[in-house]
Amino acid sequence: MNEKGECHWVFRAHLVDRVGALTSIASAFSNEGVSIDTVVGHGMEEEMPADGSVVLTFFCNEEKKDIMVRKVRRLSKVTSLEEKPYDSKALRKSVILESTRKLVPRDVAGEETFLTCELVKREDEQWIYFLTGSPREIDRVLIPLAKEGVIKDVVYSIVGL
Repeated sequence: MNEKGECHWVFRAHLVDRVGALTSIASAFSNEGVSIDTVVGHGMEEEMPADGSVVLTFFCNEEKKDIMVRKVRRLSKVTSLEEKPYDSKALRKSVILESTRKLVPRDVAGEETFLTCELVKREDEQWIYFLTGSPREIDRVLIPLAKEGVIKDVVYSIVGL
């Protein structure tokens, strides 16, 4: 929780995979003045019977989060919504990290859980890693690397289990 009483939240919305589904969610957040931090979504192949889902993260207080729950659930393209605090044990964060140096085990050691760290590619002075683990544990790895200036680029997503 920050000084404004805001917490990091994660929504996973199951939705009808049609034009405008993501836009309607983004508009609901914008209308309430809540900024979305990250978004990852997927649809299904035409032959699959299921529709899509989107996972997004954002900061706000609990009262505003409850408003967002009601607004997003009422959207016609949303079929269901799961809400979790960012530190929920049911969430996993996946990261593609471009590093300026080779990472060593102490760089990617989790404090409470095991993390996965796989070297995907190495060329000259570029190392690309795939990391997975709980969001808080991954953040504990990324923050010191960022402060050290080791991170050239990072892309991540959060998924709910």
